[in-house]
Amino acid sequence: MSPEERSADIRGAFVAVVGPSGAGKDTLIRLAARHFAGDERFHFARRFVTRKADPDAEDHAELDETEFERRREAEGFALAWRAHGLGYGLDCSLLARIADGQTVIANISRRQIAEAAAVFPRLAVAHVTVPRPLLVERIIRRGREDRAGAIARVEREAPLDLPSMVWRVAEIDNSGPVEQGVARFIGFLESCGTSSA
Repeated sequence: MSPEERSADIRGAFVAVVGPSGAGKDTLIRLAARHFAGDERFHFARRFVTRKADPDAEDHAELDETEFERRREAEGFALAWRAHGLGYGLDCSLLARIADGQTVIANISRRQIAEAAAVFPRLAVAHVTVPRPLLVERIIRRGREDRAGAIARVEREAPLDLPSMVWRVAEIDNSGPVEQGVARFIGFLESCGTSSA
């Protein structure tokens, strides 16, 4: 069954924002959310993360490990995964938003795309890309890792492997001025929102 046939009766869509650490996914999401503020076609999901809230980082809902595992076992997440020693989850309420015709946007792990395709029949992927040397510099600037750690993180990144069920995909080059990257991202979201309305 083609992606179009799988999603024929689905009104909304899920846009998975993927890419390596340092590519600027959170920045693009934050600026696009500001651009679409008040536009009911779009919903920017707030992830659950087993990490302390940080005003300088992603706005996420903080969970401890016990609560994360409890929710996961109770099937309280539409999608859940672990990466870099942390637990991440997307709330089940997102499924109702998609059924109602909204385009839901969230940053997920590239390793979860196949599972996301099984959960969300109309799955679009925004793959944010940046050249490796720039990724290393951005990771170092965040102050979480030294140069050796940043290089190791970049080298661990797996290539993007898309399942056939993906409805649409765009590569978002975010190596230049942020305004250019966010314009590309907004354009892709507009195409998904228009097609899912």
